[in-house]
Amino acid sequence: MKQTILFFTLLILAVSTAQEKEYVVTKKGDTIYGKVTRATGFLNPSKVKFKIKDINGDKKVLNPKNVETIKSLKGIDGKSIIKTVYDDWYVKLIIDGKIKVYQLVDGIIFFISKDNSKIKSNDFGGFNNRKESHSRIRPLFSDNPTILKEFDSLVGTEKNIKYMIEKYNSLYNK
Repeated sequence: MKQTILFFTLLILAVSTAQEKEYVVTKKGDTIYGKVTRATGFLNPSKVKFKIKDINGDKKVLNPKNVETIKSLKGIDGKSIIKTVYDDWYVKLIIDGKIKVYQLVDGIIFFISKDNSKIKSNDFGGFNNRKESHSRIRPLFSDNPTILKEFDSLVGTEKNIKYMIEKYNSLYNK
């Protein structure tokens, strides 16, 4: 009996894992399934590029102007959702919820989206002034006085800001 339960558990796990695929969604709404890889430019190593090898074996370098979303499973970024901002940069989703936080791929700049709005630069932490970081993030909590009060009692460090965003999101993800 235990062996049967174990077998079915492993079978369900294998099927659910096998159904998950890497893909790219274009700005036109097309979905391309295949293997996603990341590379840097030979002449400009700070410029991140993504490539996809589709299910037909065709390879294509992705232009951020044409990409909406990349779902990567086993690449250098691990299992991740990557979006584009300003038609120029790739950002990785690091906090998901009502407030989404993205980080520049291979960078330290942060971007924010609330209620699925357009992703905007809203940098905090790192070398940013703590007061300025705090004041840039504060409006995101204006619809929750309890969170806002707690946020106002904290210094605007990257760690505190991420903590408060996760706490805020946990109230809406129940």
